[in-house]
Amino acid sequence: MQRINYEFNEEGTIASIQKGVLRDLYVVNIKCQDININLDVTSEINIFNNNEKVNVIISRSKPSFTQNDFCGHGYIVTEKEKVNQNKKTYITVISLFGLLVKIESDSSFLNKYGFNIMDHIYFCVIKSK
Repeated sequence: MQRINYEFNEEGTIASIQKGVLRDLYVVNIKCQDININLDVTSEINIFNNNEKVNVIISRSKPSFTQNDFCGHGYIVTEKEKVNQNKKTYITVISLFGLLVKIESDSSFLNKYGFNIMDHIYFCVIKSK
């Protein structure tokens, strides 16, 4: 039986920061143990550096964070299953009121952590000390 946490809390690494399609937009790629996260940030709020260690929290309740961390709130918009070369992956999309978070995983992120479409969540990236 699968354990449902109702919160995602994992260490990760900033794998890359690339220019996005829109002006002043960056896409920050965070690699965690079993998932890959792409986070949209504008140049004004980009606080990340390549290869930096971070802790990613996705929760229904507001976590503790400082002014040196990135934390926003929004809604889980969708989760889609895609098959590419006989490999199934899931893409979960969170909207932080315009900025998007895309989570790529081998199993359903929603089922694994007990979230639902349109859940109000907090998405935080806490910088390691």
